[in-house]
Amino acid sequence: MHRFFVPEENRTENEIVIHGDDVNHIRNVLRMTKGEKIMVSCGKGVDYECEILAVSDSEISLLIRDEKPAVSELPVKITLFQALPKKDKMELVIQKAVELGAA
Repeated sequence: MHRFFVPEENRTENEIVIHGDDVNHIRNVLRMTKGEKIMVSCGKGVDYECEILAVSDSEISLLIRDEKPAVSELPVKITLFQALPKKDKMELVIQKAVELGAA
């Protein structure tokens, strides 16, 4: 299931509205339509399982079907061994490792 992050102010009691670049991604890249389900996180430690209610050019309306506590820790431990790279590539290596879940 695809996951999207939206600001807390886009959520009401039982609906979430998505604006901006994510609308283009959902409509044109993923080609999702009314009735399909996605996961949404507002950054408050809760993930919302949502169903698409309406798709327009500027926004997507979602109905919140279920709330689950957000799981931020991976179920496995990752150990990264890295030799010293040339020049300033160490920052890129660290950035990509963090994106993959290494701490």
